[in-house]
Amino acid sequence: MQRIALQDKTVSNFSQARRAAVGKAGEMLTRPVIVAWKDDTNGKSAPAIPGGKGDRWHDYGESNEGVLELEVGDAYHFIFTDADGFEEPDINLATLDDNGTTFMCLSDACTEEDRQKLGYFPGGGIGG
Repeated sequence: MQRIALQDKTVSNFSQARRAAVGKAGEMLTRPVIVAWKDDTNGKSAPAIPGGKGDRWHDYGESNEGVLELEVGDAYHFIFTDADGFEEPDINLATLDDNGTTFMCLSDACTEEDRQKLGYFPGGGIGG
């Protein structure tokens, strides 16, 4: 997996970091998809793995076709795969919009706020 550190001094929160990561991933991958992420400022990560400790989010990203890891501002980490070869439709993908930046993530790698916007129901996929 390729790893890149983006030293963006203007990033001050998760949403800004995610937009920066999505932008960079869009330069490198045909159809970037967030597979996993970690926010060092609050200790949150996705996907949530019951009983998982440490870097389980990273292990998940690597073992689920992660091809690109972006670290933004030393505090935010994102693992992407490329959906270019995915079979359509993939019900495990969610398409999101964050202040005009459209991107995809695996449903398990969406934030709680993203799930609420989408009408995500644990164990039931996405709707709305």
